[in-house]
Amino acid sequence: MRTSIRQIAQEAGVSSVTVSNVLRGLESRASSETRERVLEVAQKLNYIPVKPPTAQNYHVETRVVTLVPEHHDLRHYDLDLFTYQGIIEGARHHGYSVLTMVRREQDGSKGCESLRFLDRSSDGFIFTVSLQGQWARVLDVVAQNQVPSVVCYNREVPEGVAWVDVDNGAAMRQAIEHLALRGHSRIAFIAGPPDNFDAHERQREWHAAMSEQGLENCEKLVVQGAGEGYVQNDEALASVTRLGVTAAICFNDTLALALWDVVEAQGLCVPRDLSLIGMDNRPEAQARGLSSIAHSFIDVGRLAMEAWVELKNGADAADCSKLAPVQLISRESVRALNSWNLDAKTASGITSDLSRPFRLDKSLIQENPYEKSSSAAQ
Repeated sequence: MRTSIRQIAQEAGVSSVTVSNVLRGLESRASSETRERVLEVAQKLNYIPVKPPTAQNYHVETRVVTLVPEHHDLRHYDLDLFTYQGIIEGARHHGYSVLTMVRREQDGSKGCESLRFLDRSSDGFIFTVSLQGQWARVLDVVAQNQVPSVVCYNREVPEGVAWVDVDNGAAMRQAIEHLALRGHSRIAFIAGPPDNFDAHERQREWHAAMSEQGLENCEKLVVQGAGEGYVQNDEALASVTRLGVTAAICFNDTLALALWDVVEAQGLCVPRDLSLIGMDNRPEAQARGLSSIAHSFIDVGRLAMEAWVELKNGADAADCSKLAPVQLISRESVRALNSWNLDAKTASGITSDLSRPFRLDKSLIQENPYEKSSSAAQ
């Protein structure tokens, strides 16, 4: 039986009007203590918002999808900004508008945030979630209520929610094959933040790819290059040259370039003493000659919109989930330890210093009738 506002009011010891005001987000009409108590009771009783009578039997399509970015100000983060660009491109193609939620997860009152995702102001959600556990409660709620939802950069999602991610497995295979063909057999992995999903995926795929090549992949060859919050671990980076390795694959270009600086500070040289491969193919990597695994946040956004449309049209979430392609960009940071020569077969998966530029389509930040944004969460 559906929990009613009257039941919540009785349990919380307040009036039904107060409960209605709190659940509708009219925060100025109740004290913070009352608001917190009402929301706790609503969550305890598993309250689901009731639609108006004409909307209870069916959902009126809005042709709007809501983007929930990882950071509330997506302008300053490439992952959010370029994923947004890809979603916008996909939405235009499929005839949808995009509503952007700018409320941070921690901004919502306890128990209230999940309820806001059920008001049906849009047809569903696309999340950018690279951190483990982020929006977990909300994802459970949208899955239970069959609200079409897709998560980018994290595959640990509830049943019924689709995901889109970079193909980390192909990335590690390409990097290790690139190094193995050039005579490298002792290859370290420089791990990213422990709370980042892709950091765990890339480390796991590094182990798998090393095993495929018959190379040692013990834990002593894994160096924790960054802690939570992307805090760089300089002491750990300095230990890499003492591992007896000839090459290192890094979680991203930022760590690879930081390791490059540490190697030079030790009086050593890249690639003479240590070959390096990063990931993300950032402009800084190109400028310094760092070999890197290229992928596109824009592609992830575009694929996320494709997955969301498929999910909304009734496809199974597992079948909608997608991997964005990657490609190794070979530059000067890797040297051959043997007499290796590039032939047509090995060249097929490699390109030399050619990448999609990181730039924002300026037309996307200009106001137009096909895009929507909000200054507050729904």
